[in-house]
Amino acid sequence: MDTTQQSSSWNHMQLCRNSIELGNFLRTQKVHHLKLGQFLLNEKLLTNETLRSALNQQRLSPNQKLGEILIAMHAISKEDLDRLILETLDLPKAVLGDFDFDTKITSLVPVELARNLYVMPLMIHEDTLILATAAVQNVESSKLLRFTVGHPVQFVISSREEIAKAIETNYQEFQKVQEFNIHAPEVTDEQRIWRDAEEMANQAPLVQLVNSIILDAINQHASDIHIRPSEKSFELLYRIDGSLLSIRQFNHSLLPAMVSRIKILSRLNIAEHRLAQDGRIRIHDKLQSVDLRISIIPVQYGESIVIRILNKNQGLRSIHEIGFKPSDKERLIDLIKRSYGIILVTGPTGSGKSTTLYATLQEVEKDNINVITVEDPIEYELSDTRQIQINPAINFGFPQALRHILRHDPDVIMIGEMRDVETCKIAVESALTGHLVFSTLHTNDAASTLVRLMEIGIAPYLVRSAVIGVLAQRLVRRNCPDCLQEETVSALMRKNLLLDEHEKFYRGTGCKSCRQTGFKGRLAIYELLIMDEELRAQIGAGVASDAYRQLALKNGMISLPANGVEQARAKLVSIAEVYRACM
Repeated sequence: MDTTQQSSSWNHMQLCRNSIELGNFLRTQKVHHLKLGQFLLNEKLLTNETLRSALNQQRLSPNQKLGEILIAMHAISKEDLDRLILETLDLPKAVLGDFDFDTKITSLVPVELARNLYVMPLMIHEDTLILATAAVQNVESSKLLRFTVGHPVQFVISSREEIAKAIETNYQEFQKVQEFNIHAPEVTDEQRIWRDAEEMANQAPLVQLVNSIILDAINQHASDIHIRPSEKSFELLYRIDGSLLSIRQFNHSLLPAMVSRIKILSRLNIAEHRLAQDGRIRIHDKLQSVDLRISIIPVQYGESIVIRILNKNQGLRSIHEIGFKPSDKERLIDLIKRSYGIILVTGPTGSGKSTTLYATLQEVEKDNINVITVEDPIEYELSDTRQIQINPAINFGFPQALRHILRHDPDVIMIGEMRDVETCKIAVESALTGHLVFSTLHTNDAASTLVRLMEIGIAPYLVRSAVIGVLAQRLVRRNCPDCLQEETVSALMRKNLLLDEHEKFYRGTGCKSCRQTGFKGRLAIYELLIMDEELRAQIGAGVASDAYRQLALKNGMISLPANGVEQARAKLVSIAEVYRACM
């Protein structure tokens, strides 16, 4: 690539030397993103032949980005690609040498984070933090910055050298301000607030309040409790049947004591308020055992808490209660009665994968065979199954546990999640040596699971030999039967779900019975891919998941959207709910 062309392309950009110029540009900016390939052609940084070759390769590997392919072809360097992608976004270039930095803005981003990501905070524009960057920030980095600063973030371009110099200069000044104020009364007041909170956390009124919140959530069959702080108050919410319901508001002054009480119950560090913490509580209520998983994270106005409720009695379902069609239930039971192979349950977090896995385990338990599980964490206790909790802190993960399991002569192995290549390889080896293996994987549909296994590092011939079935599922909210009304279905939904324009569907509109949500309970929609000889013959490197999907549909699989539409035709769910879950 011609270096003169590289440097000259910076000259087309709007230069902003202070916050006023930058603010004026942002107010008048007209966003028009140019596709990377076209931009490279326009700038004469790539030939038509090279771009055509890269696009052809991308069609064969649709999960690979164009920029990655160009780097692999040595058509462009990683550094140049980062800069060029930023230029396609039509962003201004911030000149940092004389920029009017504000210590209040600088303090929003910790110095170590600024150095690691090579970003420099510049200003707040319409509640969005504007940062200078020299490279494309990935999704994880952007999320981390949003979480840290408590604002949406937007990037402008600057050079790596200018950003490094700005960080060193301005954070030194900021550090001097911090050191000067280290004994300010606010710090003492904060220490006093938390000391008083710890004392209050053990007093009867607060103990009773926290106990009543937890027991009320259990009695209302909530799956999660949320405590969300804001500037002057904090909100208590329950997630019931998949919907977040606001229960009540509390004065913000009560938040430190409530956080401290929950930390005491879950044996967390009550003195730590800057880092995220996870804990657990087990309680017994009316002869039922309930596990609570605690997650606490620092946010803008305090600490936010989510408590996941795992009711060991209510959560377990049999395979007959999941909601399978009789024909699909028969096919699934046929799979789990086999003597070897891998059966995978896939879907996003919260789609009911664990519930389905436990249902299948209860079914195989009836055959009086040796069942061992490896889980993180153990969600429900099964009486006739040996369950192993992994412990990464002592290097006892899925691979280590699986090696020992095989010496215990298991007939069936359940792995909580196949999350790395070593676990996947041991699972495949187990399936090929006469064991039936159940596990989960995070993929969007059944067919893409086969591609995902090969991406992880499992050879196509092993996928062909080991996998016998994949169940992809989602949880959707049931219509409340007491407030059903005809649903308005948009033309786009009808088109994407292949619905007749005159067909009628129904939804719950909200009533006292369903707490005005329109939903009561949840059900699973799914697609079950059975590995047959025709499908096995197609499995190979470079084959897109769409090819597997079309073949499975031809051989009898009902897709997730089609299964959801069937439930909507029975008035059990709304079309909007099916569309949300599947499209």
